[in-house]
This record gives sequence, C-alpha cells and structure tokens, in this order.
Amino acid sequence: MVSWGRLVTGLCCGFALLFSALPALATASVTICVENTEFPPFNYFDRNQSVEPRSIGYDIDILNLAFGQSVLSHKVIALPWNRCLKEVKQGTVDAAMSASLNSERRRDYLISTPYYYLTPSYYYLKSDFPKGVEVQRLEELNHYGSVCGIKNFNYENFGLKPDFHLFQIRSLAHLPEMLTKKRCQFFLARKETLSGTLAINKMEDFYTRLAGITAPNAKPEPFYMLISKNSPHKETIKQLFDAKVDSLNKQGKLRPLLEHHLQLLSQTY
Repeated sequence: MVSWGRLVTGLCCGFALLFSALPALATASVTICVENTEFPPFNYFDRNQSVEPRSIGYDIDILNLAFGQSVLSHKVIALPWNRCLKEVKQGTVDAAMSASLNSERRRDYLISTPYYYLTPSYYYLKSDFPKGVEVQRLEELNHYGSVCGIKNFNYENFGLKPDFHLFQIRSLAHLPEMLTKKRCQFFLARKETLSGTLAINKMEDFYTRLAGITAPNAKPEPFYMLISKNSPHKETIKQLFDAKVDSLNKQGKLRPLLEHHLQLLSQTY
C-alpha cells in the first residue's frame, strides 16, 4: 500500500514536470504606444472591424512575436505622437514603437535594436515643376519654395541643418491644401510610408499627382522602439524585443512580414 507521503511526493513531481513543459506564463504587464494618426504599414487601424478599430501592422506583429510566450504580457494603445513620447519618458507608458533618433531621444530613452529602415524623401506637385526638381543639398529646396513637414516629427536624419526653416502642419490631412494653395511647394516624408498613409486617409488620387525624390546624401533611416528609463521592466523589454528582432532577421522573416502588410494595404484601401 502506497503511503500518503509517497503519493503526495509523486503528485508534486508529476505537476512539476507538467508545468515545466508549458510555455512561460506572463508575470507582468507592459503598455506600448503607437501614433494615433497611423503610420502604415507599421501601425494602422483594422477598419474591417465593426467595433472600435484595433491597431494592426508590422509593429503589432513583432510585439506579439516578442512577448507572446514571455514573462511579459502587453497591450498597445494609440496616442498623439507627442503625448506618446511624453508618457514613455515619464514612465506611465513603457515603450513607443516606430521612432527615429535624434540627440534628445538618445538621451531620454533606452533604445532598442533597429528593426526596419526608411528612405527620407521630398515630394512636390508634378504640375508645379514639370521638369522636376533635383538638388545637391536639401536646403537648396528653399530656392524653389517653402518646405512643409508634420509638427513634432523628427527630420534630423534628412540631412537638414538645425536652423533650416520647416513650415509645420498639424497632420497629413492638411497637405493637399498646403500644396495646391501654394503655401508650401515641398513636403518631407519617408518613401515607404507616404502612399499607405494617403491611402488610408482616402487621398490616394492625390498621391498620383506627386513626384517623389530621395533626399540627397541621406542614408536609409533606422527606426527603433523607445523604452522608458523609468519602466520597472525596461531591461526585460529590451532583451526580449532585441532577441526576437535578431532571430527574425537571421531567419529572413522581417521582410516578408513587412511585405504582408504592404500587400494588405494595397488590397484594402
């Protein structure tokens, strides 16, 4: 007859083996913000849902892969970009996705490994410059007219001098009016995101009227996750995210993931 002591010991050992074979369960939760004006194909709203749209995209997929079977659970919230950065800096939000770098961000945040690259470019109406406009330095655009950009966006990696005057507009929705009414003749944007952003804003016809040129002397611009230095989980977030990006990159899976969302955008919008 088996004693109770041996029976209990056996059951405990059995449960220990069972749970050791299960995926690690999340022991803490983190909040990660994306821009609420959308940044396709990296983060944008799923408009196929009848309820309040949820964020989808390349960023969201990588977060699910990085944290899905880890000690951290995560949720994604969409905020105005300036507020997103502010709350990450303060530590009320743990991290922000799809950020380029400048000296201030290098100082204020813990930086992930880069997980994609974009092409700094400038755009103008084809009808304004039928012969095109190509410059040796981006500052030379001022010889042809004023240059617009989105308020609070970082354009440091476009190769502009710090004192360059950039006419700031509040959102991309104002761009057609700014160009057609000649309030600015040029607009700065990342090549890979502009067409998708215009498409989800029902402005794809306007995109066909634009000419786009890669910014001279500008290198492909890396984008990062910015992690709060005040987050109690900052080191775990960085370790899990960097490891997953490195693994996906070595397996050749990052580009197909991006292509999936580019194709999804072209079919949906």
